[in-house]
Amino acid sequence: MLLDLGNPLFWLSAFIAITLTGISKSGFAAGGGALAVPLLALWMPVSQSVFLMLPIFLIMDVKTIQYYRRHANWAILKGLLPAAMVGIVIGGLLLNKLDDQVLRLFLGTLCITFALWQQLAPVLGSIPGGSYLWGSLAGFTSTVIHAGGPPLNMYMIAINLPKLVWLATSGIFFGVINMTKLIPYLSSGQWQLTTFYYSLMLFPIAWFGTWVGKQIQGHISQSQFLTYCRYLLFLSGSLLIYNAF
Repeated sequence: MLLDLGNPLFWLSAFIAITLTGISKSGFAAGGGALAVPLLALWMPVSQSVFLMLPIFLIMDVKTIQYYRRHANWAILKGLLPAAMVGIVIGGLLLNKLDDQVLRLFLGTLCITFALWQQLAPVLGSIPGGSYLWGSLAGFTSTVIHAGGPPLNMYMIAINLPKLVWLATSGIFFGVINMTKLIPYLSSGQWQLTTFYYSLMLFPIAWFGTWVGKQIQGHISQSQFLTYCRYLLFLSGSLLIYNAF
């Protein structure tokens, strides 16, 4: 047994973590794994919190795609997805073998630097093959610590997509890579049946979070959307660094 289901602190942490993740996914295309995994890891092993969140992410992806699919930019996805597959393969081979502390520290520092230094956006947007760089990094970090949102958002901010196009494209991107991640996760032999039961029990919170995100998105402008994405990038980076220590 990973934890005591009667522990109210676990359920409170799960409600906060999953609701914020759902809001970030359908409202700000921010992924959210960097928010959820550290909170859940207070009550269960980090490796199992990563496995617990995958089915929840898949449910959130389905809802997000339902909301925004008509606005997807398939040309951008054609550049991002093949690179993400490479990142997933590398991440799958190294799953639970890397030093999570170093990985979180590196990604967290990158997130905060980008969130605070706005001049980086046009520079990154002009990098040849930028979609391959950030797509592969998103696939890799999504596989090992569910933190694919920050690298993808760095690229999305750089190319300055309209809000609905960003949400739709990001939703499909994460839907595909989270489905693909099932292969290395199942192959690892470390996904416990009890963890999957917890995931099923938390599905209603996932639906609630994505619904709230959709409502919030409809009341913010493009400039506010970009500002909030930077805030979430900063928050994700801070949580990653905090969790690293």
